[in-house]
Amino acid sequence: MLEKTQSFDMNGQNYQGIQQKLENILQKDLNYSINTTRLGKSLLRINYFNDKLDKDKQKENRITILQEPKRRIYIQVKGKLRDEQVAKIWMKLERDLHLTTQVKEKKVTLPTKEDVIYQIIELIKLKGYSIDYGDAQGFLENFYLKYGRLPKNEEISTIVKGYVIMINEDYISEQTEASIQTKPSSDTITTILEGPEVNNPIESFNNGVVVLENPTGRRRCPSCGDESSIHEVTDKSIVLMDYPRIYGKSKYCGRCGWDWR
Repeated sequence: MLEKTQSFDMNGQNYQGIQQKLENILQKDLNYSINTTRLGKSLLRINYFNDKLDKDKQKENRITILQEPKRRIYIQVKGKLRDEQVAKIWMKLERDLHLTTQVKEKKVTLPTKEDVIYQIIELIKLKGYSIDYGDAQGFLENFYLKYGRLPKNEEISTIVKGYVIMINEDYISEQTEASIQTKPSSDTITTILEGPEVNNPIESFNNGVVVLENPTGRRRCPSCGDESSIHEVTDKSIVLMDYPRIYGKSKYCGRCGWDWR
């Protein structure tokens, strides 16, 4: 049923006039017989029924009218009336008696894709980073393609977090590449291990040791030393974040085929 209970401001209408209007709608518009019972000074009940059906099976078919103080009235519909029939009752009461519905439906303004994109951009700015409009739009489109809806606030925060992780991973990767001049030899490894203690982090690399320093120069292949054929690709074996799904990056040399992370 579309609406079981409705509250109205009577707008100068008298109680008896509203009762008569309801009875008229039930009899003439909806073709029901009626039986009205007054249950008190401000409460009455209109039972409605179809003469062609067993009346004992229609006891729950009723409309109750309750008049509250301050000229307000409640109307409750129960029984066999269909949604469109109940809607017709409310429409006729409001139109013919100029009653005003007291409880109005609250309108909810849903955000647009544009709103969400700018929200992502602003949240990333608050964390001290920046993102192009196109990249933020790409994050949103990927989410929409997967889930068929716009992200909620907590999901937007997760997207922002994933972007920050990806940016930091790229930065660390670039520093590592820039610090590598050539693939370290066994003599170099011995020198590093026997040399004085350093504060820079050390990372094992295909039986070699690489010292991370401040980035200098162009990207260079750690195997052949070539600088002109270095390519960066998405490595799906490195999952930085499950949701949204963010992968790491790896590099390979187009000259000798060496790949590394």
